[in-house]
Amino acid sequence: MERLEEAAVRLVLEDMLSDELPMLAAEALARGVDSSALRELAGLFSHEVREARDLFYLAMEELGSPVPDVEEARRRMMAMAARWALQGEMSLDTAAHEIYWQSCYVSESWPPTTEIMMRFLSLQSAWEDRPAKRAQIEDEIRAAMLQLLEELENSGETA
Repeated sequence: MERLEEAAVRLVLEDMLSDELPMLAAEALARGVDSSALRELAGLFSHEVREARDLFYLAMEELGSPVPDVEEARRRMMAMAARWALQGEMSLDTAAHEIYWQSCYVSESWPPTTEIMMRFLSLQSAWEDRPAKRAQIEDEIRAAMLQLLEELENSGETA
């Protein structure tokens, strides 16, 4: 399910093409995730882009994990980038940039937006400008990511 939820976020943020969805559905079915729309999606040809997108949205509804709106997708992408970096699946500086970038577009009605944006911009800039202090800055980036994940979980903003 995690790969499907990641795909939903990437699709909403236009970081994924719909022609990738049939293969993603086939892989999910092979892992034991199942719904009627997911089965239909897995049978599509990659050029059936519009139908693939619609079936993916329907499959996610059937699986109880609806595709998020753009605001929620941005917050989820920030959480995913933080988790990937903390697990060593993404470099800390790349994840810090992704978090900064997504926070620039999250609604200002979400209170920590400006603080998150400024903190990760500052950390990313420090990482680039002070190579001799990267180990210390990386520790600060990790701490900021842990705090971000805690804030997102406490606010109920992550899946």
